[in-house]
Amino acid sequence: MTAWRRTVARHGPYVARAVAEFRSWPALVVIDTRRGPTFTVRGTEILKLAGGDEVQVRLTTPAIDRLAPYLRECGQVQACPDPAWVAVRMDAEPDLDLLFALTSVAIKEHVA
Repeated sequence: MTAWRRTVARHGPYVARAVAEFRSWPALVVIDTRRGPTFTVRGTEILKLAGGDEVQVRLTTPAIDRLAPYLRECGQVQACPDPAWVAVRMDAEPDLDLLFALTSVAIKEHVA
């Protein structure tokens, strides 16, 4: 009989730093699951750890429309199949600031 071990997805160092920081944000509820942490605001998931060095943020379609000129210019942000979400590639220190700013927008969109 072979024993199967469930492996937790590995995340890059910047994603790990972001997760550690988000755990201290009072507006975010963190739920630890087998697949990793889930970050919600008022019951709505706003952050997904997509694996490796990518984090997806639920900004809402109106927020993405407002930020579109800036997001198009940013090579670290990509559209997701769901139009309310964007993916942020975490390769360097400035990407943390970008993720924190976009997460702040996401929180504001879901608290209002």
